[in-house]
Amino acid sequence: MNLRSITVALLAVNLALLGIIVYMVILLKGSPLPMRLVSQSRTRVVTNTVTQIAVRKLNATNLLAAMAASRSISWAAIESTNYYVYVANLRAIGCPEETIKDIIITDIAKLYGKRRAELRSRGQPYQFWRTDDTWENGGSAYTAVTPELAALEKEQRALVKELLDADLEVELRKYLPSDDREERMYGFLPAEKREKLKEIQSTYDELEQEIYARAKGLILDADQEQLKRIEKQRMEELASILSPEEFEEYELRNSDTAHTMRSQLAGFDPNEDEFRRIFRLQKTFDTQFAHAFDATDESQMEIRARAEEQAQDALNAEIKKVIGEKRFAEYERAQDADYKALVQITDRFAMPRDVATKVYDMKLEAERQKLQIETNPNLSEQQRQTALTSIIRETERSVLKELGDVGQTYLKTGGQWIRDLSDAVPGVTIENEAP
Repeated sequence: MNLRSITVALLAVNLALLGIIVYMVILLKGSPLPMRLVSQSRTRVVTNTVTQIAVRKLNATNLLAAMAASRSISWAAIESTNYYVYVANLRAIGCPEETIKDIIITDIAKLYGKRRAELRSRGQPYQFWRTDDTWENGGSAYTAVTPELAALEKEQRALVKELLDADLEVELRKYLPSDDREERMYGFLPAEKREKLKEIQSTYDELEQEIYARAKGLILDADQEQLKRIEKQRMEELASILSPEEFEEYELRNSDTAHTMRSQLAGFDPNEDEFRRIFRLQKTFDTQFAHAFDATDESQMEIRARAEEQAQDALNAEIKKVIGEKRFAEYERAQDADYKALVQITDRFAMPRDVATKVYDMKLEAERQKLQIETNPNLSEQQRQTALTSIIRETERSVLKELGDVGQTYLKTGGQWIRDLSDAVPGVTIENEAP
């Protein structure tokens, strides 16, 4: 056969294939596919299995053959017990990728839900008379199959990733109320690093959960040491995949130090720069004392207590240098439990923050005057009690006036310092406090 004959033959084959494709497109557009899918799905249910995935790879010839032969496209021709084929068939009929995700992830969730149920059925049935917390939360019933349940979680995530190049947790969150936690915690990272970070987190979270499950609510010093080692290993592995700048950003959002600071500095309201500066000092302090001493050695704990007190003073001096004297005074105030209580109650009743500051200043002034009277050697006991009673009454009136309708609530819930003042004078109580 000469070159001209070959060229003509190839052209004829191409034209024939093009004609088949055009015909299939016309067929798909003209077929009431959604109605057929519904009718078939009512009469025939196919359950996907994972075991066939490794045996049967991509093979969508049955669907293409049906399309080429002008046969009706039914759900039976599209659905497959092999997820690779199932996905390929859905793509072949032009199904949108988001819809494919919805179908496949739902199907996989049902499959793994059955497998989890089978594992849990090997555990003990719920015993309503059991009183321990772990049993109440479902932990005791499935302790024996916990590793297998964790393995199923990993397998399900890996399958979704391989089939759809999608993160299962991210996809499932689309069906839940809005939660941007992942974006807030990891949004500063590129996608590939975010995936590695989550894998590391998952690994070490499982190690921690094993310790908590074994502890059954009673964390011993040995458990604390294990948890410290796990956390140290986690941080070292995270630091190995993140740049120094990325690692600091991670810790600013996720570390225990950052969480504690956000709680403790509620009344300080630091700006971003102040938070970063204080965090660097506090993180160094926390790291040194978290890993420098063995919690199982009581003699070391005594040494730690003395060293920590001295180091805290040094830390405060450094913070003062970093944020300035005025802001440091506000920083110290934010650590005071009485000020925290005032901030909490003013926030609760939507009152201006300066109300908390004014009442706190009344506290400091009353305590200053009380100390002055108690240490004045020129006063008789009667004069001292009279003066203290006057301070108590005046302070109480000023606090109630400043807080208005919220005053009585504050006296009951957060005004312990006023009661402490009255304790200094026998027989004197807070007049306006309800019995």
